[in-house]
Order: sequence, then structure tokens, then C-alpha cells
Amino acid sequence: MYRTCILVSCLCLVPLKLAADWQIGPGSEIFVGATSAFGVTNKGVGALGLMCRDNQPFLWTQGWAASKAGADRQESFTVVVDDRSFTVSGRHTPPDGLWTGVPSTDLINALKTGSIAVIEAPGEAPIAVSLRGSSRAIATAMKGCSTKTASPTPSTGDRRSVLFGQLIASACGGGYSIADGAELTGRLDNDDTPDLVLDWGGVTCDDRSKGRGAGFCGAALCTIQIAFTQTQTRQQILGVQPELVKRSVGPNMLRTKTQGATCGGATQVCSVVWGWNGTKLEPMK
Repeated sequence: MYRTCILVSCLCLVPLKLAADWQIGPGSEIFVGATSAFGVTNKGVGALGLMCRDNQPFLWTQGWAASKAGADRQESFTVVVDDRSFTVSGRHTPPDGLWTGVPSTDLINALKTGSIAVIEAPGEAPIAVSLRGSSRAIATAMKGCSTKTASPTPSTGDRRSVLFGQLIASACGGGYSIADGAELTGRLDNDDTPDLVLDWGGVTCDDRSKGRGAGFCGAALCTIQIAFTQTQTRQQILGVQPELVKRSVGPNMLRTKTQGATCGGATQVCSVVWGWNGTKLEPMK
């Protein structure tokens, strides 16, 4: 768990008129020797920052006053730069109010050329960060860092098209392999375009230090990511072995397996069927 406030144990003391420009500063005790480009929020506390970590861009945002208890978990947040929205998938550390992830090349370029970024984290009020001075600061922080997007093609001999290839490659930091059935396509929402489902449990990074499912899996369950075409949003649920359940009328449902309290006991395994409620999938009773 991240125990140290990134960069900015003193950010609260920076006057607002000085905090408007993006700055360059040392990394936290967790990211020893790292330098971040960062901008302070419009509230004067908290920040959005970009650093080079393991030779790859690494985005972080921190500073919500109401930190929440709970274990580290995989979670996505959104960065809206002017009128463009970018989803960043990565790790959330609730007690520190910290979200991290690997940004896309398009997001990095938007942060360098945009005027304002709004961070939308789950369960938190949006906060804004001015991008004044961001181009020079980001260029300095990213100097010598590989900003090339990792190839979305699996590194094994299997060269089939991978729908979530770019996301997987970013999470793995390079090559990966993906199991048959780890990606599903089918209508889950109310439009006629197939939606996409990724079972992170079927992903293996070439860099095994990334962990099972590129770090999106725990001891028993993995993150299952769904991309909806109607709302252009994504949803993450925990489970294993996702499969589409076709209905004679209406969109498909999604069946997953889970275990624990939901099933009536810590070691009990059961199925959950998810259905579209107009905005996302929810367990059907």
C-alpha cells in the first residue's frame, strides 16, 4: 500500500497563484529517484502527475480529503482534457486517496496541449487541474522515457486480432499472451453494436513480475472488464469464467462465477448472472 503522499507533502502550503503552473519535483519515498511533472488541483491540495517508471509513462492522481478505508484494488478513473475523455485503468489505494495507471499516448499529448484537465474518480467529486506550463514540465519528466505505445499484438505465435490489445500491452508493459475465450463480443446494452468483454484471468504478461492477469487478479477472482458501445463507458466486475447468456428477446446477459459471502460461505462457489439496467450491468435477482 502506498503510505507516502506522492511528491507533495508540502503541496498544501503552495499558494494557489503559484500552484497554477505545472511543476517538476522529486518522487515520493515509494518511487525512489523518480521525477514527476505535476499540476495542483483547483482546491490547492492534491495533484495530477506524470512520471517515468520502469521506462514507461506512469500517471497518478491524489489528494481527495476524504480518504477511505479498504484494500488496494484495480480500478479505473477518467481524465477529461477540454472536451476529450480518457479512461485510465490501474490501482486504487483508498486510504491514500491515490489512483495510478498507465496513460495512453493520446492522453499524454492531450495533457501537454490542453488547457484544463478534470479528474473523475469513482465515488469522488470531480476536481480540475490547470494545464498551464504542462508541456515543458511533461517533456522534462518524460525525457529518456519510452513514450511509444506497446504493441497490441500478442507475443506468442498466435497473431489473431486482440480487441483489448492496446490496454493489455500497456498493463503488461510489452508482450503478452491471451487464452482462448478471454475476450467475448456480444450485445449487452440496448444498441445493436456488439459490446466487448475481457477476462483478465486469461492474460499472461511476458514480464511475470506484473503478476497474474497483469495484476488484475487476486487469489481467487479476477477483474472482468466490459466496454459498452451505447454509453461509451467501461465497467469492471470481479469473477472468473465469464460467458454470454443469450435471450430470445433483448440483450444478452453475462454469467460469471464467484466465491465467498455472495455464495453463502468463504469457500463456496456459485454463478452470478448480470443484466443491463440502462447504464451498467447489475446482478439479476
